[in-house]
Amino acid sequence: MSTFGRIRIREAVLASFTLAMGCFIGIQTWMTPSMPAQQIVGPGLFPAIIATALVLVGLWLAYESFVRPSADEERLEFDWKATAIVAAAFASQYVLLERMGWIISGTLLFAVSAVAFGSKAHIRNVLLGLALTSVTYVLFDYGLDLDLPVGEYFEDLFASSN
Repeated sequence: MSTFGRIRIREAVLASFTLAMGCFIGIQTWMTPSMPAQQIVGPGLFPAIIATALVLVGLWLAYESFVRPSADEERLEFDWKATAIVAAAFASQYVLLERMGWIISGTLLFAVSAVAFGSKAHIRNVLLGLALTSVTYVLFDYGLDLDLPVGEYFEDLFASSN
């Protein structure tokens, strides 16, 4: 691990990137025109929470990169295979989202990501992914009134049932 004095360079770079992302998201959220001020929960709430969390994590990482000694640190290998599989799963979700919808594409993303990190319980992965994406679909669609994609293949099915 590269160090410059007591500073761990890789962690400092990660901290800088995380802080920059948090600041960027925070500034963009602040500059985005919002709904009337009477609303407590508006379209800027979640981006503001994410920006705040990123800034706090970035500050913590910066603190760790300066304070924690690097000599006693254990070496961890980076799992390129798992990273590549998860990246491919995200790309697949991006491609499948409009056609298959949030629930199916999110379930596949969850199941493939779990397998990439060593899970052997494929049926459990699919069922857990299905449950999580179904809950998020219902929360976004009915709770926040934000439409997640149903999927081109399923629109006719849901349209005919109404």
